[in-house]
Amino acid sequence: MLRCLLMICCLTFPACRATAGVIAPVSPAGPTEVWVDGVWREAGDGSRARPFTSLHEVLARGLGGGTPVRVRLAPGRYAGPFVLPAEVELVGAGEGSVLYGAGTEPVSRAPEGVRLKDLVIEGGTWGLEAAGAVRLDAVRFRGQSQGGVRMESGQLTVEGGGLEAEGTGAVGVLLGAGARAEVREATFTGSFRRGVEARNAEAELESVRFRGPQTALYQEAGRVRLRHVSVEGGREVGLFVQRGTLRLEDVTVTGHEYGLQSMKATLEGWGFTSVRALRSGVALVGSQAELEDTVVLGSGSFGGVSLVASETVLRGLRVDGAEEYGVMATRGRLRLERAVLTRLTTRDGESGDGLHLRDTQVEVEGLVVRQASGVGVLAAQGAQVVLREASLESCQEAGVWAETLGQVTAVGLEVRGSRGPALVAMVDGVLRVDALTARDNAAGLVMADCEGSTGVTLGRVTGQGREMGPRLACVASASP
Repeated sequence: MLRCLLMICCLTFPACRATAGVIAPVSPAGPTEVWVDGVWREAGDGSRARPFTSLHEVLARGLGGGTPVRVRLAPGRYAGPFVLPAEVELVGAGEGSVLYGAGTEPVSRAPEGVRLKDLVIEGGTWGLEAAGAVRLDAVRFRGQSQGGVRMESGQLTVEGGGLEAEGTGAVGVLLGAGARAEVREATFTGSFRRGVEARNAEAELESVRFRGPQTALYQEAGRVRLRHVSVEGGREVGLFVQRGTLRLEDVTVTGHEYGLQSMKATLEGWGFTSVRALRSGVALVGSQAELEDTVVLGSGSFGGVSLVASETVLRGLRVDGAEEYGVMATRGRLRLERAVLTRLTTRDGESGDGLHLRDTQVEVEGLVVRQASGVGVLAAQGAQVVLREASLESCQEAGVWAETLGQVTAVGLEVRGSRGPALVAMVDGVLRVDALTARDNAAGLVMADCEGSTGVTLGRVTGQGREMGPRLACVASASP
């Protein structure tokens, strides 16, 4: 019996000792929390029960050494300027927690990065001048004389919040060479000179709204991506890019002088919409662009889409209510697929063309032009144009017009309802049309001056015949 008890003890107590020796895992420690309350009137130690009375008092204690510190700001106004170390996170109580400054200094500087959350930065020349890694969560900037955020380098991340301009001339976010930025769910409100200015930087803006900046995006070199972005209320260029790469995904610009303007840039993407631009919805100079599902609703004297010396591919283009031109292209190359151009008007009675093409090479497949006060397709000054499956309806002056060495080759062309002829060739213009359907054109099938190298070649004509006008020596039938 005793031996059995000894055996039980030997088996039991080691087991108990082993259980007692197990060390519970320790969770990683979070940042040290310090509390600040500007209305507190007693000496504090930074605890929640006895907060410090100013943010300067916290920063003067030399926070750092690699230890993260979260500073919680009670509602109140805290006078700057502040220099914020990288390991500090400032967390406010929303609109009630305000960092403010005046005079010729920024409200806050963060030379090595910082994290700010749920607070307002007010006044000063800049709200925040920073480098390194900067994160802003639900932070609002207002009333700065020069701008909200200035990033000379490093990574800027913005989630929510917004920037408000009280005057003119300020910039919402300025990104210097080499800086990177991700901005999501933010708003830019008021008459900023530029909402975002990116100079040889990289930026991605998603679900961002601009309401009032004269130019929402001013990009010089670098790469920028806009996704689910809306712009309205400004008077200058909505989006401008020069010598950089801009990608657009579901972007709408309402008003502005130009919806989108580029110079020597590269553009790509889908779903760009310009509404009521004062001059042109899209204006590209010396650029390369491949855009899909572009829409221009109303535009001014520079037409819906204006292309100068550019290499452009447009798929799924719709222009409605443009003045002067649906698409104007000078020099360069254009490939146009699935385009619908409607209600094209003119102020001087001399244009209102669907496609106005000069000294350029153009391929068009799947074109519809309706209600143009000028010509459906005009090719001039050596333009070389290929049309496949085009329908031109109620184009007042003519369906297709070639002049001054312009050449048009069309296969599968329909022209109806013109107050002039279906086809015009003048001043060494050349037309080659096969599978033509022409109906109800008031001045007949063809008008031509038959001088120089002017010529028209027709094959497989249906509907309106040559009996509507005199027989012309420079109009011939294609060989079977």
